[in-house]
Amino acid sequence: MKPLDMKDIAIIDAFPVYDCERRVLSVGCGDGRIDFHLARMGYRVYAFDSKTYDTWVDGKNLTFHKADIFEPQNLPSAPIVICSQVLEHIKNYKKSLVNLVMLAEIRLIITVPYKYSFASADHRNRWDDGNIHKFRGHCQPYAVAISKIRTKPKDAKTGKFSYLIIVDKRQNYIRESQ
Repeated sequence: MKPLDMKDIAIIDAFPVYDCERRVLSVGCGDGRIDFHLARMGYRVYAFDSKTYDTWVDGKNLTFHKADIFEPQNLPSAPIVICSQVLEHIKNYKKSLVNLVMLAEIRLIITVPYKYSFASADHRNRWDDGNIHKFRGHCQPYAVAISKIRTKPKDAKTGKFSYLIIVDKRQNYIRESQ
């Protein structure tokens, strides 16, 4: 089992601590690194990706499935939904985000890289301090918290980081008409 990095730890730290079943939907799970750890922590994890990986091994609290975020009817809802380092790869990330919000019963936890921090040829979307706040508008009327997290200690020296975006459906903010 691969060790958790600082981003994974920030995701786990963002889990609700009360009023929540220990069920997690992990969308875009990749090789399942964080999912194996969550299952060992006692969470029931349903992990999904658009392709299968050799590392996938179902366990007592963990099942892997191939599925598409653009077909949310094929995904179960869950109190906690994780989508880490995925939206930068998806052309229509806004539609994916709508589906993720719909699937999350209590909290949606997303990470996306800052601009060119972890540049890859297949990154279709890039966020920075100027446009990351668009997530708030896409996730209305729910509360959205955005913070910066490092993946590795050396990233502090190079200026690399990711954004941690938490959407909490228990906190429903409706703006009054002006």
